[in-house]
Amino acid sequence: MNDQDFAKIIELITQRTGIIPRDSHIIGIKNYINKRLKEIPEDNALDYYSLLCASNEEMIALINSATVNETYFFREEAQFQLLQSKILPELLEKSLIKRLKIWSAACSSGEEIYSIMLLADSMGIKTECIASDINTKVLTACNDGKYKKKAVRTVDGAAFHHLLEPYKLAGGGYEFSVDMRKRVSCRQINLSQLQDFPKNQNLIFIRNVFIYFSSEMKKQILTKITKESLVPGGYLFVSMNEIASIDSMELPPDLEKVSDGKVFYFRKKFQAGVL
Repeated sequence: MNDQDFAKIIELITQRTGIIPRDSHIIGIKNYINKRLKEIPEDNALDYYSLLCASNEEMIALINSATVNETYFFREEAQFQLLQSKILPELLEKSLIKRLKIWSAACSSGEEIYSIMLLADSMGIKTECIASDINTKVLTACNDGKYKKKAVRTVDGAAFHHLLEPYKLAGGGYEFSVDMRKRVSCRQINLSQLQDFPKNQNLIFIRNVFIYFSSEMKKQILTKITKESLVPGGYLFVSMNEIASIDSMELPPDLEKVSDGKVFYFRKKFQAGVL
């Protein structure tokens, strides 16, 4: 495949997902395509771009290969410490809700949503959890609820590793019960299409995604989330490493940036006259 044809495919990925692949990911995408070209019939391989446009299944497989899915339990521990000490108690205190609605909007293989749910459980908080991703392969892993040792890091998140102990396997790794897995609703959601976003969420995590979007796409997604997904007073967390990449001009008027020590996050403002 020549450079011009490959560039068209990268552009197609961006059109379909909003993702602008970094140079470090370009190599992996190219390797996947070259491998795939050896597998499919020669007449289709000659025009892989047309095949992608015609076959949704082929496009999904390419998107699965193009997305980055590195994650682990209780990643960015400082955010979970803030959830435990301030935010979760505050949400319950100021709300009459029976269940806390939580959306992990780029859930990858699910470590994030299970981490939040385990923390809430330990505090006696009932939850209604949604885990979404554009990648169908990682959604299957999230739904299966089985994880290897590498899903836990030695340092980051260590203060909360005890919450995983009931699910630790004798041979290493972790496996959640059927009842635990049923409490997480796994959905394929393409954030760039701005469709089917969950409504009335109290807490949204959308970490390590905005770094792959254009400024205009970030603005559209943040506006959609603020207008339709977050309840007034609801919280939005992005990765601590990407908070600086979100410009104030990309924030909708009702979404404010807040700092608590070293942890930055966003909160939807209350309407005038509403506590």
